[in-house]
Amino acid sequence: MAIALLSFAFVVTVDSVTTYELSLSSYYLLIVLAVGWFCGAPWAALFAALSMFAEVQLGRQADYPLSDPVYFYVSIGNRLFAYLLVALLISIIRTLYDREISMARIDYLTGIANAKGFNEQLANEVARHRRNLSPFSVAYIDCDNFKAVNDNHGHAAGDRVLKLIAETCRSNLRRTDVVARLGGDEFAVILPQTGEFAALQAINKLSKQLASVIAENESPVTLSIGVGIFLRAPESVEQIVSFSDQLMYRVKTTGKNKMLHRVYDPEKAEASPPARVKVG
Repeated sequence: MAIALLSFAFVVTVDSVTTYELSLSSYYLLIVLAVGWFCGAPWAALFAALSMFAEVQLGRQADYPLSDPVYFYVSIGNRLFAYLLVALLISIIRTLYDREISMARIDYLTGIANAKGFNEQLANEVARHRRNLSPFSVAYIDCDNFKAVNDNHGHAAGDRVLKLIAETCRSNLRRTDVVARLGGDEFAVILPQTGEFAALQAINKLSKQLASVIAENESPVTLSIGVGIFLRAPESVEQIVSFSDQLMYRVKTTGKNKMLHRVYDPEKAEASPPARVKVG
């Protein structure tokens, strides 16, 4: 907004020292466009009105001979209408643009974050961790026996299970927590500013609630969960996902339907095998 005000003041100053025959309307319009894009239609409309007010005042001060003053004000009115229309259109375009950007990070089936949205949120959490050294935790959740649901009851039944898991996660975690579907029957949860004790409390409560709602729906699905607690973050988001994914995979290969957690140790992690998959 400060840049817009300075730009507007500069254009008005230049307009005041040049002949009235030299129109700077396009520069006023550029400011209206920029304000509409970054600040919204109301602010753009205000700058449109200010631009027209400036042009009226400068036109009157110039004492430029007019064949009929009415034509001058009609011309100003036409430009004001055009500016306001541009302000409205650019704000609509920005709204649609923001919606598309948001939808690109949302899983189409469950309405929670997808892998791209998850990775961006995790990168933001790592950046916050590096600023204030607050711990965070990441849970990697895999649905056991999910293929049996699709095979025996159809993909619609499988979709209902996925939606149920997503909604249960979302309703049983904090608003600041991030729930994502990474693809297929795999989910992940980011618990910002959450150490070991709080993370285990939250995921234990969540896993019990998930088991309850899944059982109510008479589904054979169980959950294998790996929880990584990060007091010190690895160098990359991929390493964080890899660590939690490995924990989940150990559960899958040792009986399923359990939770395994570990506190990330950078020295031990250097010798760890790569994750079975790379997300994102």
